[in-house]
Amino acid sequence: MKNTFYLLIVTSCLAACSNSTKSGVDGNTQNESGTNNQEIPQELIENKATASDPEAKASAGQMAQMTFKSLEHDFGDILENQNVETTYEFTNTGNADLLISNCQAACGCTVPDWPREPIAPGKGGKIKVVFNSAGKGGMNNKIVTVYANIPENQIELKFKANVKALTK
Repeated sequence: MKNTFYLLIVTSCLAACSNSTKSGVDGNTQNESGTNNQEIPQELIENKATASDPEAKASAGQMAQMTFKSLEHDFGDILENQNVETTYEFTNTGNADLLISNCQAACGCTVPDWPREPIAPGKGGKIKVVFNSAGKGGMNNKIVTVYANIPENQIELKFKANVKALTK
């Protein structure tokens, strides 16, 4: 009976310790991992420009917008082992700085290069895409996804190429 009583006390203490928070030096609380639980300002939570609802973003008034001259490119017939490149030109037609966070290709044969600095409203930029056709015989349809601070969050750039085998 005595052992059961001690086991109950130890279990209660352990449960209480795992649910409590420790007070930090600066008055903020810390969770069990030791990180601070600071309050997030309400204006950050309610910032419509960072919400996932595109309609709310558009009504916020300050949004970047990418307008491309063309979203697609056709390389036509190219030879195997050939590297070809194209450039997708765009303009920030919004009223906030455009920030491209990433450009991602579906496979390693396609390498995008994009501007890393903010692009002011009314200014333009270029995304260069290089395609390596080694081992890619036949018709190829590729997509490069551009991630940016625009209402739709991402845009797809497409290209195609018909890769002809080298004659021996």
